[in-house]
Amino acid sequence: MTMLAPPVRYTRTEDGVGIAYTVYGDGPPLIVSTGPLMPLDFGWIEDGLWERLSASFQLVRFDPRGCGLSDRHGVWGSFHDEATDIAAVIDAIGAVRVALLGYYIGTPAAVISVLNEPERYSHLILHHPVPMGFGQPRSKDEREQNELFDEVVDRLLRLGWRYDNEIARRALMTIALPNADAETVRQIAEALHVYPSVERLLQLIPEMRSLDFSRELREIDIPSLISVTRGDADLGRAWAQVIPSAQLALLQSEAALLAPDARSVDELANLVQRFVQGASPRQAPLSATRTVVFTDIEGSTDLVDRLGDAVTRDITREVESLTRSALQSHGGTEVKTMGDGVMAWFTMASSALDAAIEIERKVTEHADQLPIRVRIGLNAGEPIAEGDDLYGATVNQAARIMAEAQGGEIFVSNLVRGLVQGRDYQFSDRGARQLRGFEESVRLFSLDWKAG
Repeated sequence: MTMLAPPVRYTRTEDGVGIAYTVYGDGPPLIVSTGPLMPLDFGWIEDGLWERLSASFQLVRFDPRGCGLSDRHGVWGSFHDEATDIAAVIDAIGAVRVALLGYYIGTPAAVISVLNEPERYSHLILHHPVPMGFGQPRSKDEREQNELFDEVVDRLLRLGWRYDNEIARRALMTIALPNADAETVRQIAEALHVYPSVERLLQLIPEMRSLDFSRELREIDIPSLISVTRGDADLGRAWAQVIPSAQLALLQSEAALLAPDARSVDELANLVQRFVQGASPRQAPLSATRTVVFTDIEGSTDLVDRLGDAVTRDITREVESLTRSALQSHGGTEVKTMGDGVMAWFTMASSALDAAIEIERKVTEHADQLPIRVRIGLNAGEPIAEGDDLYGATVNQAARIMAEAQGGEIFVSNLVRGLVQGRDYQFSDRGARQLRGFEESVRLFSLDWKAG
């Protein structure tokens, strides 16, 4: 049975393009990249893939530029542009790190996103990825087949979209989704009639053939999963062999994922959930309020330019050592390192503040050896625990508070300040701030860590 699609939200990319996206469900965020293939309101059926994934994740889908409800007039982009759209959506939801699912024609943008900013992604899942630079045809017959295929697709695209031929659109969907039932093919062909621009469609195959990430894929070091049906085992194997430590999963069902009651829906949803979250499908709030702390080295990119990779890495390791020492001495629990900083939590806000003060003082004491400054952000609440990681609004807001600070500053939320009311800490009101990804403004305070 068809269900109502989530309300559409909007954000804007760094180059000024308006992107439509939806958010549905609770849990750690999962961004789905489907490319210019699947409108936001398509596929929302009871027990369908989107609903199944939203039972375990905060499911985020978007229309890439030039498609659907995103900016269309005079706008069309490449797979690289779609990666920019993904980054804007992650910023909009206020997430620190997300899992990323690339679905068929959406896999190039997913891969580009991870290559561009690996620190933003916890997991990469590629379902039926398209060939990109490896497994190239080795024989004349294979090359000729590819050329004929590209020609057929190009002609169907021109006939179906430029000249509004419904039969051509259905024929193309049958090629793209060979295991889909007739009704699913009809629905997708109808939805795609007005979804992407003709220019975007016509450039898809040539652009896809020109992409070559065979070398760059070997640099991916986040957990990665390649999911294909048994009929595409060779393609899946090619992907899994080139990405270090990637896992290959062969779905038993050949049914199209968007068909109602398809067994492949449960297969993929369960596979993604286990891969990202482990054995337990549920997340639970921690039993008490926790204070979440984020640290970050200011201007690390400039530091690399000035001192080089090796020296910068030595400095980063020293700061990590000082930070861990402060966390341990005040009873903090380190969650993970993130780029040039650390995420941790404390049972008491006062302990978190004492650790933050110690970090700043130790960095200052080593100013001759550490030509850097560290910024720190703190927030309190009941974050969602999943394994050893934390998720939710409390965590996302802590990261955004840290981003508001400058090097050498400790910023806290009003809640953290309230939890230590009456203690010997000195705060300065830094005013209400509109944090990225949050509708309501948040009043922030800076802690005077040099006092006392």
